[in-house]
Amino acid sequence: MPVHAQLGATTRDADGSSGDVMHRAQSGLVTYHETTDAHGIVVREYVDSSGKVYAVSWRGPAMPSVQSLLGAYFDTFREGANATAGAAGLHTARVAQGDLIVENRVRLREYSGRAWLASALPPGVNTTDIQ
Repeated sequence: MPVHAQLGATTRDADGSSGDVMHRAQSGLVTYHETTDAHGIVVREYVDSSGKVYAVSWRGPAMPSVQSLLGAYFDTFREGANATAGAAGLHTARVAQGDLIVENRVRLREYSGRAWLASALPPGVNTTDIQ
């Protein structure tokens, strides 16, 4: 399985990203790749010890391609989004569909969000670590 196959993948070369940077949180439990595309959208892909992506987060002046970020889980997201369409707020939305949780926020032209697979969170990592 490719490194970025579990949740999805960002296209680092075709989108004019400024590079792929590997980060490790002070606790040592959270590792993520961070990229910034030509539009200023910052995407983090959180990876477990085997290199599989279990979560992604984003922030910037526009929405990234959620389909690219979620990969094979995009249809699951779309089903959940359709089921909760009337319950979504004006500035925030949350979709919990099976193992997939996706949260979006919009505030003053600043888009941010995160998505994760609940069963894939590594031991010791919780959802507040996904930023």
